Formats: sequence, C-alpha cells, structure tokens
Amino acid sequence: MAGKRNLITMSVRKKPISGRGRKAPILKKKPRFNLRLGKPIGEELQIIGRLHIEEALTQLAGNKVSPEPVHEARKAIKKVRAVIQLASPALGSIHRKLVSELLHDAMMRLGPLRDAEVQVQALDLLLETENLMPEDFSSVRAGLADIAKQRRVNDIRQIPRVLESLEKALRCVNKWLLDPLQGKDVSRRVRRSYRRGRSLLDLCQVNDDPETFHSFRKTVKQLWHSIRITSRFWPEQAADLIHELGLIGELAGKERDFTLLAKTLRQGPANKAAHHVIGMLDEELPKLRRATLTAALSFYEQKPKAFVESLDL
Repeated sequence: MAGKRNLITMSVRKKPISGRGRKAPILKKKPRFNLRLGKPIGEELQIIGRLHIEEALTQLAGNKVSPEPVHEARKAIKKVRAVIQLASPALGSIHRKLVSELLHDAMMRLGPLRDAEVQVQALDLLLETENLMPEDFSSVRAGLADIAKQRRVNDIRQIPRVLESLEKALRCVNKWLLDPLQGKDVSRRVRRSYRRGRSLLDLCQVNDDPETFHSFRKTVKQLWHSIRITSRFWPEQAADLIHELGLIGELAGKERDFTLLAKTLRQGPANKAAHHVIGMLDEELPKLRRATLTAALSFYEQKPKAFVESLDL
C-alpha cells in the first residue's frame, strides 16, 4: 500500500471571490480537497466547500466559455456537491436542498458547453484508438467543431446566471452550522455511497440500460470524491482506493462521452463517414461497459460495513 499523501495542495484566500465586479486573481495552487488531521470535521467541510465554489467563480470570471475554464469550474462544483453529501447529517433538508439546487442550476447551464466540446475530443480518441486517418473523417470533426463553436457563442449569456447561482451558493455555505457533525456521521455517508454503488453495479450486471450505467458512473465519482476528502483518515490505503476508483471512473466517463457522440451523429446529417463512426461506437460501447463493470466487481467485493471499517474519523 502507498503511504498517505496530500492529494491537492491548499490555496489560501482571505476573502471570498466574486465572479463579477472585480478582476479575478491568478491562482497558483488548486484549493485543497482533504480534511486536515486534528481539525473539526464540520468546519473543515465548510472550508473545502467554500474554497471550491470560489474556484468555480474564479474560473468563469469574465464570462469565460472556453473549454478549460468550463471544465475546471464543473470539476469544482462536483467537489462541492460531494462535500454536501458528507455534511448532510448536520445540514438539514432545507439547507441541503437550497445549495444543491443552486449547484444543479449551474451544472445544467454549463453541461451543454462541456458536452459539445468533449465530443470533438471523443472522436479524436476513437480515431486514434482505431488507428484511422483523421483526414478521412474531417467532415465529421468539422461538424462537431462547428457545434462546439456555436454553443460557445450562444451560451456565453448563461455564464452570468451561473455566476449568480454560485455566489448565492457561496453565501449559503458561509452560513452553514456544522458543529454537530461527527466522524461517525461522515463515515456513514461514505458507507452509503459505497452501498449505493454496489447496488447499482448489481443492476448493471442484469440489464444493459444506459441510464442505470450512467447512475452507477455518478455514484463511483461521488465515492471517489468522498475518499479523497477523507484520504488522511484511511490507514495507508487511500491512495490505492483513489487510484482504483479513478480507473473505473475513467472507463465509465469514456463510455459516457462515446454515448453522447453517437447520439449527436445519429441526429446529424447522414453520410458515409458518420455512419462509419457510429458503427465503431456501437461496437466499442458494450466493450467499455463490460470493462468498467469487470473492474468495479473487484473494487466492490467487500460488504459496505467492512469497506469503511478502517476509516478512522
């Protein structure tokens, strides 16, 4: 087993960052994403949640719609959602629902931007994997690139709404009262994520429903984030767990990107090149699902209680 490690370095800020009305600072380090030893768990989760909302605001400041800022902002928002899951026992349904809805609104507005961009990358990856000549599929790629470009032009107006939702969410997080939160509460939430992933894995074994697989993928991501947050409290196994879950998540994420690409091509103009790509995707998607589930079977072998037994919170 690898030793404990600080997975994401800490970014120190004295004031929350607003996405509007000021020049965004240049971040030299990513905000940390782990609980510190010897610190109150509730306070730590609140700090992590605040840092990553600020990170999302910073990435999108200036109404940025280019791929990298949007991608980084979405990652930051997902991390905050993971924090909410762990903090839920002390948040209460009203506070949890309010922040979750604000973050959901932000993600829904950013989602089409991300999906349009990632399909160009998914096509490039497919062609590279199949060792095909890119010029033979230039018309398909150009069409996808045009969709992504038009999406950026159209959706720049969404960014102020996203920033507004994030700023409201930040104000909510700053008001959290998480003092009652105990280590056992967080441990139960990790166990719950693991148990849900295990149940969805069983469902994926008996049916080929893409939406069930998509739900499983999201649960894997949630557990991955939860282990990263609590990484210092797993006795010398967090790095291995994070690595293994990360590989499962990458396979499932690739399946999702290829699914989106296939859907877009089926809705677009029919031509020989597009038909060829769709055929390759139809062959590749079942393989990716099987590979993901095979890897997951090993990870989810333990019972939920046994899985968190060594988590010392």
